Amino acid sequence: MKNSKAKTAMVIPLVLLSVLLYSIDSHAYPGGIAGRTLKTSTAGCGGCHNSSTAITGVITGPGTVTTGQTYTYTLTINMASGSGKYGVDIAVKNGTLGVGTNGSIIKLLSGELVQSAGITYSNPKIITFSYTAPATAGTDTLYATVDRGFSGAWAFAQNLGFTVQTVSGIINNSNPVSFGLEQNFPNPFNPSTQINYNIVNKGLVTLKIFDVLGKEVAVLVNENQEPGKYYAMFNGDNISGGVFYYKLESDGRTDTKKMILVK
Repeated sequence: MKNSKAKTAMVIPLVLLSVLLYSIDSHAYPGGIAGRTLKTSTAGCGGCHNSSTAITGVITGPGTVTTGQTYTYTLTINMASGSGKYGVDIAVKNGTLGVGTNGSIIKLLSGELVQSAGITYSNPKIITFSYTAPATAGTDTLYATVDRGFSGAWAFAQNLGFTVQTVSGIINNSNPVSFGLEQNFPNPFNPSTQINYNIVNKGLVTLKIFDVLGKEVAVLVNENQEPGKYYAMFNGDNISGGVFYYKLESDGRTDTKKMILVK
């Protein structure tokens, strides 16, 4: 009878320990760990478990971004079987990362995004996050590593490279032009579009975006410019879809055109 009670006393803590370990899984780092992507290491999660083709991670998002603006990117994790919760490490080369709408399951750690605790399993598991482009034009790269707790499976996601361009710039200021706006392209668009415009006289130039009610949504250009052909980029990632108008003003002249943001 005493032995039976002793065994029962030992079993209960072991069961509780197992439940606790499963609940805080993934895996040796339930609160997340940074520095495990190809940005900084080729080891990944190798110190804890083995890489596997059973788990995959895919990063998707805009292929061209504008300096200083914020966009939404997605990490999709696939693993059809196994046990345990997901862990992630997302890093960026030059820009800045944010938790976006997933602040309950991911957090910032040393400038990278990691799990706040083990991320509940689903297949696929889609995690959205925010990315803010650097102030300087060029290129940037997103990296990610994904793992699945007690299954002992992890993998690098394929790096996602993209272009960072300035919000506005000169296309040509040597050939004569006539004042006016060109139709934005692409149109409809999601989330970014380019607007080309022509200036004939040196002076203050403004290019603004308005919604259908006439409310100002964004100011793309507000500066003195020389005669020539210019471009400006508009990012609608953080506004609702719909019809918008863009208005160019310079030297007492105006021109307005319509564009459509589709979401």
